[in-house]
Amino acid sequence: MQTDPHSLMRAILKVKRREQLSPHYIRIILTGDDINIYQKAETGDNNKLIIPKDKSVRIELPDMATRSLFDYPNQVVRTYTMRSFDAAKGEMAIDFVVHENPGPAAAWAMNAVPGDELGVLMKAGRKNLMRPADEYYFFGDHSALPVISALLEKLDPAAKGHAYIEVHEKADILPLNKPAALGVTWLLNAHPGERSNLPAAYDAIADKLNTGAYLYAFAEHKAVNEIQDKLRKHPRIRRDNWQAYAYWKHGETEDRSMMERSATMKS
Repeated sequence: MQTDPHSLMRAILKVKRREQLSPHYIRIILTGDDINIYQKAETGDNNKLIIPKDKSVRIELPDMATRSLFDYPNQVVRTYTMRSFDAAKGEMAIDFVVHENPGPAAAWAMNAVPGDELGVLMKAGRKNLMRPADEYYFFGDHSALPVISALLEKLDPAAKGHAYIEVHEKADILPLNKPAALGVTWLLNAHPGERSNLPAAYDAIADKLNTGAYLYAFAEHKAVNEIQDKLRKHPRIRRDNWQAYAYWKHGETEDRSMMERSATMKS
């Protein structure tokens, strides 16, 4: 457990239950003796999950001083979103995307049973995930549904705008708790990574964007880069009017693509 408010919050949590939300989404509810150290984290923020390659091997929490996150041969690290946190119940929810040929995180979630352990690392302190704006626009693929869902719940009930969310199939359309005046368009894409409908969705509304708009783009590397290139050329949108995060890169694991995706986030 790590409780230093100026460093990383880290603990080994256990699965309380697994919920199948849709064909491609699983929610894992975590709990544990140290669960309340995450009260300083913010719903919708990223975390690093430490996933054991073998359930019989004890998870090691990286010390971040002498060894890197990826310097532990018996476990893998993946980035996910804290979907919700309930201090009273002692529960943290994390949603996983599952599909054919799953990676280590999705495979773990598909086979998780109560009592299975997972390491969770999060930075202490609140982050400025939401900015004041006249209108909000969200562009996200299947990997971004958890964070967009969490951000929509943070908006003022009177907030306006639109969310464009790309999922595998109609059965993956999940209920959203959002402002009444914020619309949602669900885009179906059975082959994410090979193509994306999100850049075209941006093109459809680009002309009506004004200086008071704020945009979020969370998706595969290529789609995010394409939207960012368009935003940079927009005559009324400044660089501090959008956030863009490449959550994954088609054909590569997180270990290989982390450096490139990090560059995308900072550009």
